[in-house]
Amino acid sequence: MVISLAISFSSVYSFADWQYDLEVKRIVVVATGGVNVRFTPELSGCTPQSGYGSSYASLYPDHPGFNSIHSNLLAAYMSGKKVSIYLTGTDCKIGETVLGGRHYD
Repeated sequence: MVISLAISFSSVYSFADWQYDLEVKRIVVVATGGVNVRFTPELSGCTPQSGYGSSYASLYPDHPGFNSIHSNLLAAYMSGKKVSIYLTGTDCKIGETVLGGRHYD
C-alpha cells in the first residue's frame, strides 16, 4: 500500500491538459528532428516519438512554435527553473510552454 502511494505521488498521469511545476530532466533530439523531454515529476502513459518510453513528452518538428518551445525548454533545463506545459493529446505532444508560472498568472 505504501509503495503504491509513493508511486502515485511521484508521477503525473498525462492527458490533454496543463501540467504545472515540472523540472526538465532530459532533452533528447531524435533522428527526425523532433525533441523528447523527460520531466520531474515524471509523466506517464505517453507515446513519444522514436520509442523513448512512456515518461517522455514529445515536441514534433512540424509544430509551428517548435523553435520557441525548444528554446523555452532549454532555458528551463539550464536554469533549473520550473516549466508548465500544455499537452495536446493522450500521446503527450507538447503544444505550449510557460516559464515563470502558470498560463493564467
